[in-house]
Amino acid sequence: MGAQQVSLENLIRHTGVILRWNPHLGQGLLSRGEITVAFRPGLPWIVLNGEEIIEIGVIEETQGRVLFSAKAAKAISDIFGILAQRKSGYYLSTILIDPGHGGRDSGAKHSWPVDGIEYPLSEKDIVLEISLHVKEALEKEYPDKRVMLTRNSDVYPSLEKRVALANGIELGIQEGMIYLSIHANASLNPRAEGYEVWYLPQDYRRTLVDPKSLGGRENEILPIINVLWEDEFTHESIRLADMILNRFTSELGPAIPNRGKREESWFVVRNAKMASILVEVGFITHRAEANRLRRPEYLRKISNAIYNGIVDFINYFEDRDIAF
Repeated sequence: MGAQQVSLENLIRHTGVILRWNPHLGQGLLSRGEITVAFRPGLPWIVLNGEEIIEIGVIEETQGRVLFSAKAAKAISDIFGILAQRKSGYYLSTILIDPGHGGRDSGAKHSWPVDGIEYPLSEKDIVLEISLHVKEALEKEYPDKRVMLTRNSDVYPSLEKRVALANGIELGIQEGMIYLSIHANASLNPRAEGYEVWYLPQDYRRTLVDPKSLGGRENEILPIINVLWEDEFTHESIRLADMILNRFTSELGPAIPNRGKREESWFVVRNAKMASILVEVGFITHRAEANRLRRPEYLRKISNAIYNGIVDFINYFEDRDIAF
């Protein structure tokens, strides 16, 4: 490619990569197949596949053009030329299901009369039964994956313990995991009815990478990696939410309201450093829905919907070509 500087345009033509440019952060993302390279003019290194920091040489911006030194251009060409020969192998290794509340914390609860007798209905019991069914089905279908619960009985792990369990799971290269918190809803409006899925607001920003792992370069690199992972986890969370909502509609039918996707920074969702969602399966405070939620066959339908939504997401995650 010669000893002169190489423009970004020529580098794209030479390697056949796709460019995504973030004008607010002044950074670019090159991708092809399973490979992603994040760079920022003024910094002499790149971030490979969101994880590995590689020093490659000079990248600068002059009069609105991004230019790579011959050394930097060759390094990127070699990365895409060599790594492109590897087989894509993204693998969802871990599914963590979090039945909300438990123990001393019953969550939402209500008592409804049936044949003149008051029967209590507690969120903690409903979501545990659903979660146990989902875990059983996933383990049967995927014996090679880790399917975990934050609780498997009527106990109360604190929110901090639930998140610590999630963030303490070690993943291999190109492995991923998802976190699903399962809840039942309540409202002061007795007509509120239906299911919904919550995910972290798209403009919420977390620290997803340990600054100590960046070898003293956290001031320059940390924002780049965090943005990459935040975008990825948001994308995955939205896809997972859509797939579960679609399965709810298929399983429960059009008579049960689909309240759609919603954004909120719930504790577990904002602190779990992975794709994460919170599923509300129905309203205990709605008379007809409460009667449905007390029936084992209806809870089985909910379990099937969540299970099939996860299966759909696994197929998407493991069949895709790129990480970002």
